[in-house]
Amino acid sequence: MQWVTGGVLAVLPAGDPPRRTNVKHMLPGSIVRLGSLIAALVGLSVSASAQSGTYVGTRAGYNFQTDEVILGASFTVPISTQIEFYPSLELYLPDRGNKMGFNGDVKIFLPTRASYDLYGGGGLGIVNQNLGDVSNTDLGVNILFGINSRVGRLQPYGEAKLLIHDDTQLVLYAGVNFTLGSR
Repeated sequence: MQWVTGGVLAVLPAGDPPRRTNVKHMLPGSIVRLGSLIAALVGLSVSASAQSGTYVGTRAGYNFQTDEVILGASFTVPISTQIEFYPSLELYLPDRGNKMGFNGDVKIFLPTRASYDLYGGGGLGIVNQNLGDVSNTDLGVNILFGINSRVGRLQPYGEAKLLIHDDTQLVLYAGVNFTLGSR
């Protein structure tokens, strides 16, 4: 019987229960590199944030492959006038267990002359799911496309995200960004 625990495939004899794997010992270098990348991007964006707006946002989404509702929060910091660093934290609502995700994405805005922005982008995503004694951490790539209003301090948006992890999944989001600075 095969079980995936902590991102590692374990082959166990039939009838043996899955063993809990401590992911902290398996991915310390990956987590440190991801944290360093995030810190560098935030540091680079400090000078850009004085020129452009910074946003916090809330959103709700739906994962069509896993049939899960997702609640999330994001923070958007400009890197340049056309590029924004876009980390987010997500709480999935599965039928059993618990599941959380963290995304370190970048938005690239397409030129428009309207009161809305079109964007594409992507980045890295980490999803951790716990079900009893079994824990699975999945690292993958995100590709996203969205439309975002830029009128007022409350700015609604819609987004489609393709999660290319162990399984490819489509998630649709609707949310609102709150302006912390001027754009």
